[in-house]
Amino acid sequence: MSARRSFRPPFLPDDVVAGGSICLYRNDQGRPFGDEDQHMLTETWHLPPDIPDAYTRLEAAERRLAADHAFAWHPEFGYLSPFPEHCGTGLHVWAEFHLEGLHLIGDLSPVRAGLEAVRMTVQGIDADGLRSVGHVFRVWNAATLGLPERKLVRRVMRVFEDLVQQEIYARQMLVEDSPRILEDSVMRALAILRSARLLSPWELFDLLSPIRLAANMGRLTGISREEVISLMAAQAKKPDLPPPETVADERKRDNRDAALADRTNKRFAHVEFTF
Repeated sequence: MSARRSFRPPFLPDDVVAGGSICLYRNDQGRPFGDEDQHMLTETWHLPPDIPDAYTRLEAAERRLAADHAFAWHPEFGYLSPFPEHCGTGLHVWAEFHLEGLHLIGDLSPVRAGLEAVRMTVQGIDADGLRSVGHVFRVWNAATLGLPERKLVRRVMRVFEDLVQQEIYARQMLVEDSPRILEDSVMRALAILRSARLLSPWELFDLLSPIRLAANMGRLTGISREEVISLMAAQAKKPDLPPPETVADERKRDNRDAALADRTNKRFAHVEFTF
């Protein structure tokens, strides 16, 4: 076995999952059909094993709220809400995942189908004519009926842990079995980032996805993992311009994309991928 194939990069769960929240929705009894009567309680968590502790804190917050409010509840359907997705337990657990490895080995579509088969919602980003930009996905439980709250929490936790492990395995496969695919995706992205003359915010977000993967592996010089993640987060927060309707609109968009390309060319001029 070659040295390349025996290489074991330090893939970690927090390279894949950016944490998330666990949310509980409750409506006041007698007024269950008004938005203003809905209470939302939220607790954050870092990695999937933290979810049960976050739910314990959420339970305590719910008990404090229940001391002052009578919740709308039905013996057959559970907690009631004007929003069907908040009925039953009214519990949603969501997280954000970076699934570049599964994309590169070609397993992203079946994994998404598997998540939807177990009643999870998978939402990517579609922008600038691109689909699933950056291969960053928000995942949460679509079903809030049929299971007690703690069982639902444990079920979602197991799904999230399995998804993290599938992505880590995909990244290991890239390094051990398909290094040229990984190298090609990173080198193509670097070439565009160094030399593009026009670059839209969401195109930059997409190009940074394989760069983030390489940074997680410690295979980049000239930029840190934290800076790549920060750059992606900054692009995700920028509002997109509306579709151009006039020549002036086109010029405004081109000027924005030119300025972003210039800044990006300068930042990545000395970033290198180490084979």
